[in-house]
Amino acid sequence: MNGTARPGHVVGVGAPGPTHSEEGRHELVELGNEFATVRVALDERGNGPRLLVEDLESGAEILLSPLELASLCLASAEDRVNWLRVGHYRDERA
Repeated sequence: MNGTARPGHVVGVGAPGPTHSEEGRHELVELGNEFATVRVALDERGNGPRLLVEDLESGAEILLSPLELASLCLASAEDRVNWLRVGHYRDERA
């Protein structure tokens, strides 16, 4: 089920369980709100499993290891504010 993003809602989810979009990559979900929409997949093609996060507006992608994901959990609120670089917030940083 794919469609227009509503604030704070899942945009699309594959059939029950992850979909297999290509060998070693399993699409998990698309998440969106009024500011951004991303697709999240599990990538098992490297030395270990990683999350692939794709910004659907720009096409930019990032692979995040378990270590990087754990580090995100430990980031401060100030760290997270400085990461905002999309939509309305793109040009507000000097």
